[in-house]
Amino acid sequence: MKNLLLALLTLCVIVPACGGDDSSEEQALVDGLAASISSDPDFPFPDDAACITKSVVDEVGLNRLVELGITEDSGNDPFDNLPAEVQAEFINGILDCVDKSGLATLIVELSNEDPEDGPPLRIEDAECIAEGLSREQWSNFLGGAFSGDELAEVAGAEFFTAILTECPQILVNQFKEDLGLDDAQAECLAGALTDTLIDAFASGALENDDAPPEIFEELIVALVGCDIDLSQLE
Repeated sequence: MKNLLLALLTLCVIVPACGGDDSSEEQALVDGLAASISSDPDFPFPDDAACITKSVVDEVGLNRLVELGITEDSGNDPFDNLPAEVQAEFINGILDCVDKSGLATLIVELSNEDPEDGPPLRIEDAECIAEGLSREQWSNFLGGAFSGDELAEVAGAEFFTAILTECPQILVNQFKEDLGLDDAQAECLAGALTDTLIDAFASGALENDDAPPEIFEELIVALVGCDIDLSQLE
């Protein structure tokens, strides 16, 4: 029996029929996909491309990917053109392969796409977000981001409300930069905001004058309570 097992093992080493072909084809697809997505200058994780594509091939399977029409050049295809299951595993691959600092860098880059929206997020704020988001939230966020949606469209008010609740320092920094408040005033105002006001900030209702009068009343009470002169906000 021992000799028979050794003979079979030897046969598998020298004869491709024991699975070598599938393995080499899988590796070729992994390498090809990694090369094609890395060739896109806008792809934010080139150093993790091989890990991401290996995750996709391992999870979906070579035969299924071939059935779906995925080739080594499919990394150049628009994200929305990929089959849904490939999109999902691509996002899962990113979350498995990219560390939190890489995700934080992506957040900073996305927050800086339109200079008219103000300065980009600070890296420490982005790192807080990267740590605070759940895997499901990240999946939704990345899926929208790779579809080319703007940050606000990707996330929505509920997303931003969760961020501001999890990372209140973001509000402190925003108040300092946008309103010209000092540290004490900004920290006081961030701490004085009710959930209703945080929702209003997240949805942009205050900027668009879409908030009901009582929301503005709450804001004025918070401003006065923090010794903020309303004239300095004009």
